[in-house]
Amino acid sequence: MSLAQLRKNNSLLKEEWQNFIKYDKQPVKVNRAILSSWQRCKRLGIDPYGGESTKILSSAELTGKLEQNENFLRVVKPYMDKMYQMIKGSGYVVFLTDNEGWVLYVVGDKKILRDFEDNLNFGIGVSWSEQAVGTTAVAMVLAEGVPVPFIAEEKYCMKLKERACSAVPIKDPEGKIIGVLGFAMSFQMVKKINCQIFGILVAAEMAIENHLLVMKTRENLHVISQYYKAVFDSVAEAVVTIDRKGIIRDINKSAGGLLSINHEQAVGRKASEILDFHPVTLKTFDSEKGCRNQEVILDSKRGKIFLNSIPILKDDGEIAGVIGVFREAKEQKNLASKNNSKAKFTFDSIIGNSREIQEVKRLANIAARESSNVLLFGESGTGKELFAQAIHNAGFRAEGPFIAVNCGAIPKELIESEFFGYEKGAFTGACQGGRPGKFELAVGGTIFLDEIGEMPKDLQVRLLRVLQEKEVTRLGGAKVVPVDVRVIAATNKDLSRMVAEGSFREDLYWRLNIISINIPPLSQRNGDIPLLIEYFLEKHSRKRGKKYSLSKNTREILLNYHWPGNVRELENALERAALFAENGYILPEHLPGYITTSKPQYNKTSTGTLSLEEAEKQSIQQALDISRGNLSQTAKILGIARNTLYCKMRKYQIGCYEN
Repeated sequence: MSLAQLRKNNSLLKEEWQNFIKYDKQPVKVNRAILSSWQRCKRLGIDPYGGESTKILSSAELTGKLEQNENFLRVVKPYMDKMYQMIKGSGYVVFLTDNEGWVLYVVGDKKILRDFEDNLNFGIGVSWSEQAVGTTAVAMVLAEGVPVPFIAEEKYCMKLKERACSAVPIKDPEGKIIGVLGFAMSFQMVKKINCQIFGILVAAEMAIENHLLVMKTRENLHVISQYYKAVFDSVAEAVVTIDRKGIIRDINKSAGGLLSINHEQAVGRKASEILDFHPVTLKTFDSEKGCRNQEVILDSKRGKIFLNSIPILKDDGEIAGVIGVFREAKEQKNLASKNNSKAKFTFDSIIGNSREIQEVKRLANIAARESSNVLLFGESGTGKELFAQAIHNAGFRAEGPFIAVNCGAIPKELIESEFFGYEKGAFTGACQGGRPGKFELAVGGTIFLDEIGEMPKDLQVRLLRVLQEKEVTRLGGAKVVPVDVRVIAATNKDLSRMVAEGSFREDLYWRLNIISINIPPLSQRNGDIPLLIEYFLEKHSRKRGKKYSLSKNTREILLNYHWPGNVRELENALERAALFAENGYILPEHLPGYITTSKPQYNKTSTGTLSLEEAEKQSIQQALDISRGNLSQTAKILGIARNTLYCKMRKYQIGCYEN
């Protein structure tokens, strides 16, 4: 945003401020937090036309304050000096206050430092709290406990409105604010606003808080005053420094262990001779390019490793080298395991000798040997996820995670954060440290997108971009995360018809439909029903420690039933029967009543076949009849979420009724 645009946008805000100051008229264009601050300032008697701080520590008080924050300053100052090197000459000041708003450290261009000192009395030992200078980024951070991206005209004191600031809270490992880190600038001394400022602040906040956490967990850690030594001796990450010629200048102990190299072997030699990454990945060390504030994933002998490469700048802006920070992908592995990421089914788990199912298994085996996207078609209960897991386990990604996502079961307002993750503070209720999405959790493995036809149209656009670019950006974040993931999608809908109707993107359809596999319903492979019956009976025999068998009439009923719910319905029916057959001999009365009394009839088209949507509609109607209108039972029969059932009933205009 240009300064001219900013001033134009602030004209209404300025008018509301004047009305508030002169006539006590409550503003309507000011957000709650700013208005609350203005009201507090008015009650405190802050001069709205001033802006200079009159609260200044004496020499003795300042000495005590600096000693009190000595360890904190020792950690933060090197980061601040580095931040200043990144924006040197652009008219900005980097400042740090304690948790009461007292300025502890300032670094910036001499001209703007002089302006702030002469006109605002700003400097080390000065209070920049709300009680001293009214509404500022520092005051808002201390009052609200959240980052403030930009504040200028929103300030309470007129003299401060020509100077903008951004700030973030610095918290200790217990989550308590111990300081405020910020940037400030004068509109008179800059030509345009640096849009990267807030991103730099947030990155520094995370680095500093991580540093503080490392200090706490290492009892004997000695805080080093210089930035270089602090990085190497304090942080847990593996660090390597490389000069502009590609020569390794230093490594820390973590790097030695993680990268299987030692200090003596590495220092003074080219990175390409020591590091066992593919030559292409070594370009991230190229001092002319770097990859500041961006993570990439590297393959090494130790497995997947994350790299963040940070250019080292001289005073004149020339790049002197690169700091490479490495870490193992343990976090993603742990999170993936918590999300039940292991695929347990193989092609041996798929029961059936019919020609139809053998052909599907043949196609799926071919798909498993490839890396292309797969689209599975089939009615509910036919075993689409079972096939997806089998394809994963038969492929080269078998050791990687298998992340299953039901696109129809996630609330619309949460679906984007579930897929792509989010950063801290991205929305109300977001986890403190943010959270990776399903695509990040599936890195190195497979993501299974069940009920892909239920995905909202706007999310289809983002999914298409992920499939094309192989990278994601979390909600509320700016960092691009590469995602090496295989995609298997499944649906019980006619996607080609949805494309024609405009409810599913054609480009996404073709991106997913590289390999398409149709899984037949159980009614089209009756020859597999006896095998499935024996398999499920044996399964329940092992589970309950008793032998189960069927009467002749029971077997005949099961073989002649149409099974609209497919294999899942057959499994549920036999599980129920096993529960009621106390002696292990299953009679017709042990089966669900709808199976013994109902004779489902399919209204076929003139060609004798049903489209997926027609079959789905009839399956829902039959399940409703079977459950006598009980929606929970209907959803269970169909193997779908109740919310998904509601959506499908509305789509097919099926009346909603309960018992």
